[in-house]
Amino acid sequence: MTPRERLRSKIAALQAKTEASGCTEAEAMAAAALAARLMAEHDFDQAEIEMTEATAPDSSTRTTNRTTWRDKLSAAIAYYTNCAWLIRCDRGDILFVGREPGPDIAAYLRDVCFRAVDRALREFKETPFYTRRRKLSTRRAAAADFVDGMVLRLIVRLADLFRPVGNEAARQEAKQALARREPVTVPVELKGRKERYAGAGSAGWRAGADVGLHHGVGGSDAPLAIEDRS
Repeated sequence: MTPRERLRSKIAALQAKTEASGCTEAEAMAAAALAARLMAEHDFDQAEIEMTEATAPDSSTRTTNRTTWRDKLSAAIAYYTNCAWLIRCDRGDILFVGREPGPDIAAYLRDVCFRAVDRALREFKETPFYTRRRKLSTRRAAAADFVDGMVLRLIVRLADLFRPVGNEAARQEAKQALARREPVTVPVELKGRKERYAGAGSAGWRAGADVGLHHGVGGSDAPLAIEDRS
């Protein structure tokens, strides 16, 4: 935890000391005054204090700035859960920042979607479409087209399911909070690739439909979740 993260946690803890939580009026006022002073001294705003975060492991070994389907899917998941996100190569993880419970949902979705893609890709590699290709280059191309098709289908479905809770203002707040927490970053462009095997892409699109997506428990206003069928 960085010094700023520790300070943010301290301020949040001070703000939680209220009469409703069992503190006396004097204790609550003293805690509120100290929290306000710390916020002013260290340039915190209330939105940054209220922002939560969650991490997901980034198991890929990054030797270049080249992006992958994992980055494309992570970016989409962050967007639809009203979060900002960042690849932290030095820590080997992905950081999601946003209002609760967005970051936790984002980290959960990322894990489940990644496992679904990896599982479907293993199954695709057992099909004749893949095995009848003898060259390593053509097999790689077919696998990449399959994954691209599946990722696209997942993104389209997530866009549809999360549309009722989309909030651009919340996304901008999350970006500002992330910029404060991680001020030194390098932007990376998410680049696409040309499809070589339409059949592989179509198979991936169909596989994306088999991942179970459903609304979270708690009514229509509840955050959305994804069901892992593995």
